[in-house]
Amino acid sequence: MLPQNPSQTYFAFLDVETTGLDAVSGDKICEIAVIKTVGGQIADEFVTLINPGRNIPERAVSIHGITQTMVTQAPLFREIANDLLDFLNDTVIVAHNAKFDLGFLRIELNNLNLSLPENEVIDTLGIARRYYEFPSNSLGDIARYIGLPIDEQHRALADVTTTKDIFEFFLKDLERRGIRLKRLKDILKLQGQSVELKTSNELVLPTEIEQALRDKGKLEIKYLSAYKEETSTRVIEPLEISFSKANTYIHAYCHLRKERCTFRLDRILGIKALA
Repeated sequence: MLPQNPSQTYFAFLDVETTGLDAVSGDKICEIAVIKTVGGQIADEFVTLINPGRNIPERAVSIHGITQTMVTQAPLFREIANDLLDFLNDTVIVAHNAKFDLGFLRIELNNLNLSLPENEVIDTLGIARRYYEFPSNSLGDIARYIGLPIDEQHRALADVTTTKDIFEFFLKDLERRGIRLKRLKDILKLQGQSVELKTSNELVLPTEIEQALRDKGKLEIKYLSAYKEETSTRVIEPLEISFSKANTYIHAYCHLRKERCTFRLDRILGIKALA
């Protein structure tokens, strides 16, 4: 049973880097980082590259910098799965867009006939949406808006450190605004509702795409053409999502072509929300 005093609670801040954005279509984890804290102090870390058992596309390398050579001698997920589960035992998991990270973990664990632990989960994205009005709710943008230093290298440990700093900022700021956070259950209520993964193959979209669909917003994307293998920058307004057996597609109005276009999720190399 978890303690009700937040100062005695172990929080496990978690982030994964992957071979792509679509776990349902076969993308895999290639790095995981977890920082465990208690009483505001770091108690332990779990950080490792993971051999995904498949090639890491150049489009993914361009985002996080993890190359095939870097993971050749890294452990397979099955070799670290039990150690990871032990590390997460008796913690509250904290992540930004938690469904994305936990969706990948759940599929990897299910492939080994293991289950995602039934830990309480806090999603800093949910807190940001409920109590703030940031122009963009991506991890890096929130950090910039609240004045936190960020590591531009998109790696798991850097991102999980930023998640921890944002979470701690939120708690201090919300208490300053008069919100009572004396008990763990007060903190768990901040996001409005618990984080749930209904199925093991549930598609979880990147934060920026999900927000643009909900708010009818615009995105700037870097897109890899299927025909010329060239990268272009597009401004799009996402309209809906569809699926085939192999891929996930985003249907959007494209300002470059001045018409409705279809984009494969796994060919989107970068995403930026536009005001």
